[in-house]
Amino acid sequence: MAGEQLAPLKDVLIVLGAAGVAIPVLKRFGISTILGFLIVGVVLGPHLLGAAVQQLPALSALSISGSETISGLAELGVVFLLFLIGLELSPERLMTMRRLVFGLGGLQVLTSLSIIALIAGFLGYSQQEALVIGMALSLSSTAIVVQIFTDEKRFGSQAGRSSFAILLLQDLAVIPMLLLVGIMAEPTSGNLLFNVSKALLQALLAAGLIVLIGRYALRPLLKSVAGAHSPELFMSAVLFIAVGTGALATAAGLSMALGAFIAGLMLAETEYRRAIEAILEPFKGLLLGLFFLLVGLSLDVSALLQNPFPILGFAVLVVVIKAAIIYGLARRFNILPHAAFETALLLGPAGEFAFVLFGLATSLGLTTQARLAPVLLMVTVTMMALPVLARASRPVVTRLRKQAPAQIAPDLVPKEDLKVDVIIAG
Repeated sequence: MAGEQLAPLKDVLIVLGAAGVAIPVLKRFGISTILGFLIVGVVLGPHLLGAAVQQLPALSALSISGSETISGLAELGVVFLLFLIGLELSPERLMTMRRLVFGLGGLQVLTSLSIIALIAGFLGYSQQEALVIGMALSLSSTAIVVQIFTDEKRFGSQAGRSSFAILLLQDLAVIPMLLLVGIMAEPTSGNLLFNVSKALLQALLAAGLIVLIGRYALRPLLKSVAGAHSPELFMSAVLFIAVGTGALATAAGLSMALGAFIAGLMLAETEYRRAIEAILEPFKGLLLGLFFLLVGLSLDVSALLQNPFPILGFAVLVVVIKAAIIYGLARRFNILPHAAFETALLLGPAGEFAFVLFGLATSLGLTTQARLAPVLLMVTVTMMALPVLARASRPVVTRLRKQAPAQIAPDLVPKEDLKVDVIIAG
């Protein structure tokens, strides 16, 4: 009886131990935090360590027995991620880079989505499954790519800014993708156009309600709490806003992540933006790590070992297709060859939002975990290859940079007559 009561606590202790011990060790070998949680999930899951428990029962103390314990917390990680993305998407930033964001980024998502969906349909997936796969694989890993440029202090480079523009549009595209998955899961009885219009109208009304609440209630709430000069109360209010708007969106038939994104967008222009980011970042990092650990628990690595060539072949195909699309579009938008090549190689692999879309599609009954298992393995393989691709691209990028003319893409620098005031405060 005591063992059953301690089982959930054991899982929580394993997760905290992974975050405090295993992940820092993996980072010393150049493995990012996201990939670290994926690897830990795979190792501690039922397909590796769990399978060895039958021969060595003592290993049960290290294996995660039930994913239900952490699944709720993992969903909050995605909610906080979308909330923080909303905080980053100020209208001024979008307008400054609108040509690259909506032009280059929009064309990349639409072209990649269409081609990959056609390939998925050719491989035997249904139209709905192929569309979900196309949407998921058209996106790249915001977390890993941003971390690579941040660690190397190259976010101001041409490759960094063009990558950021595309990733910005991809983050925006996640919202209509989540909405579209929900629409496809609705019963198809009656007129399809009527059902889609009804779902869109319901979504717009719910989003409008959240916007009204955000404009007339959230800012006064934060102002009142900030006036108390209590960090604990301010943190409680921020967590309440992030989770509460997600719950409100869920009650209206939308996803929690969509509600949190809209709330973040409403608070992006307030004076509390940086304080909110500082408070939520640790929660987002740990809870999002739980999400990827949960994904790792569900991945059957033995399937990859038994039949590696189709999965690896599809992974290479997706990376090559996306990289070719991004490179061609980037050159059309006057991005220099070395920056276009690096951007294409880093954004070719799939990203973390693929797991979000696949999880939603599975929970709504559009497909099954078994049908998506090979695609999930492929996504994980491409994400794990991202740091390797980043290192492998450097000699080619250096060679192309030396051959490039001494010019800068016009969309990546401020105008000559722009006067900039700099304030350094500490």
